[in-house]
Amino acid sequence: MPLREEDIQPGKCYKTKGIENYKVIAMTRGIVTYQTWTSPLRINVGVKQFADAVYKIVPCPK
Repeated sequence: MPLREEDIQPGKCYKTKGIENYKVIAMTRGIVTYQTWTSPLRINVGVKQFADAVYKIVPCPK
């Protein structure tokens, strides 16, 4: 089940239904900026689309 848009917070990490994990870097006016744990590239996407792609909060790597 996807998370609610209100559950998406900067600094938190999220598990997808696939093998990727995401870390939210920032949120600005409904746009989520995030990185995968395996790439330094930053990706921007709408909060609704991000919330639909993840299903739980996980601890971020140190």
